[in-house]
Amino acid sequence: MKKISLVFVLFLAFLFIGCGESDPKMVSPEDDEISDDDGGNTVVEDGETQGDEENMEPVEEQDDIDEQPVSDDGPETVEEPDENNDPVNPGFDVIGTFDLSYTGQVNASVSMQSRGGNGKVDFTYNGMPNTFNEITLPMVGTLFPLAMVNSGNIIIVWLDGFGAGDISGDAQKQVFGISVPQNTVAGSGNMAGANMYAFFGDMTVNIMGGKFEINCVRTVTNAGTYEITANDGSSLSMTANGDLLDPAAGAAYLPYPACE
Repeated sequence: MKKISLVFVLFLAFLFIGCGESDPKMVSPEDDEISDDDGGNTVVEDGETQGDEENMEPVEEQDDIDEQPVSDDGPETVEEPDENNDPVNPGFDVIGTFDLSYTGQVNASVSMQSRGGNGKVDFTYNGMPNTFNEITLPMVGTLFPLAMVNSGNIIIVWLDGFGAGDISGDAQKQVFGISVPQNTVAGSGNMAGANMYAFFGDMTVNIMGGKFEINCVRTVTNAGTYEITANDGSSLSMTANGDLLDPAAGAAYLPYPACE
């Protein structure tokens, strides 16, 4: 492979967040004096007489409703999780999901003799569903998805389209890819723990010149899981799925600009 620019080391480093009772008070006339006569009646000096039935002890008022203790702490507040915030990389918003599979050869270099494998990627980006399928050309065979070795990693790329007219020169394409360390053994786990990452962006492709250059990215993510069933260096069989993250929170660490 003559030229491929797919290094995300700096970005990956950034990725790796009761009421009381009171005594009743009797109110007396301010100007009248009250005395009892021998008949048991209360005589008021202004000449009015009140019967015993009116001279009864006041009855304390009681509340019929049992008083409940009131907490001074106020209502309990429960924090709601941010559904758009990724738990693997706090601060990064989730803007989609992806699900991919690949089975096929791993090319040590890219040329007209390179061949792709089987598999596709389904992903949702900002609410828009996308599927990048296998691409086969007459007289050539399957070209994409294409797996290639670069700096100790296996890079697998799917394109939004590719035709016979794109073979001889530079072609601008949308690309979805995943980077897998070349020495990853068969098994499953989290992408972040295995130093894997997926990306979606724009790429310049030149098959004859062996050129795959990333122009910009819309998302870079290590928030997912993977399963590798075979990896012998020359062939690979794997699946992966997870969340797509908005790269805005790590824009200063990206080696490529964000796509407009």
